[in-house]
Amino acid sequence: MAVTETETIGWGSRLGSSIKGILFGIALFIGGFPVLFWNEGETVKTHKALEEGEGACVALESNAAIDPDMNGKLVHMDGKADTQETLEDAQFGVKETAIKLSRRVEMYQWDEDEKTTERKKMGGGVERTTTYTYKKVWSERAIDSSEFRESGHDNPGEMEFTSDECVASEVSFGAFRLSKDQIRRIGDAQNYVFPAGFTCAVERVQIKGGTIYVPEAATRTNPLNNRDVASQPRIGDMRVTYSIVKPHEISLVAKQHGDTFVPYVAKNGKKISLLSDGVKDAAEMFANAQSANSTRCWLLRLLGFLMMYIGVRCVLKPISVVLDVLPFLGNIAEVGLGLVAFAVAAPCALVTIAVAWFFYRPVAAAILLAVAGGIVYLFARRRNAKRAAAAKSAAQ
Repeated sequence: MAVTETETIGWGSRLGSSIKGILFGIALFIGGFPVLFWNEGETVKTHKALEEGEGACVALESNAAIDPDMNGKLVHMDGKADTQETLEDAQFGVKETAIKLSRRVEMYQWDEDEKTTERKKMGGGVERTTTYTYKKVWSERAIDSSEFRESGHDNPGEMEFTSDECVASEVSFGAFRLSKDQIRRIGDAQNYVFPAGFTCAVERVQIKGGTIYVPEAATRTNPLNNRDVASQPRIGDMRVTYSIVKPHEISLVAKQHGDTFVPYVAKNGKKISLLSDGVKDAAEMFANAQSANSTRCWLLRLLGFLMMYIGVRCVLKPISVVLDVLPFLGNIAEVGLGLVAFAVAAPCALVTIAVAWFFYRPVAAAILLAVAGGIVYLFARRRNAKRAAAAKSAAQ
């Protein structure tokens, strides 16, 4: 079950597309600058806010009583996040006292996998071959089969049941109440186990372990059809699983506000509101927050650099397309242009980071500028060495 399509893209068409891509490349390259600059500012602000918060945070031994003297202060507490609220999924008849009850629904469907390969041809054209293969999968989303290349792989379309989540509106934390945002951030979800004697509200389903198997319409409407959906699934069958967040110990860093909590606002305007599952002291929570801030910073640095690098590659792409008239020349050009793109993007990214840091960390900025200058110097030295070697060879 596979369909293969082959198309030939001429040299002129490829060149035209690459020229159109120049504008996109310029926009992408320019867009990398504000991304990098903004990221550095946000990272430093968050770092300083967390340092300020750690210095101002008061660790309280218990959350059993509200201390009026702590009102308006940044506090650290640990204790049980609890609720008496019963969450219910009326469609399937699942009820449980919990902080969160999540339903995941998957449907057995056909899925189309697309793989494309390209082969350069003499004269600059490209032969593009795309192979479409089909397999049956359990998917949480309805897969549209109307655009499949090969017929005979039809999916039902809309799902009768969809994934959903119930969240408790009231969760206590000792003598305090948690805000909606804090309730949302509570994790530690576990697989839900159906209680003994559980009866599903949906008729003619099969329950195996922690999974409800819902047969497709033809099976459910035929009382004589007792197909085992778990071992013999058909297109349109669904399976439903649940996860649950039960009352458990959490740790919290936030500003006490009456009998609840609000974010602490640092001097630079950044907000601090930390919540972790399990018992963690204030030092560990702030260290984890600093680590998350650092990770986010490096990911956005990589994003900014890639924007610049890909942007330069798009601008230079017409050169390699022109040289693809002889495929081996185009391949060599692509490698060389990749190095050129790196040589442009890396210093630009480092200089942008350094300029941003001049507003926040002058010493680190000077070091980054030195590194950027070193990269430029090494590339220039390498280029001059090649020119000198070429001139020497010509003279001989």
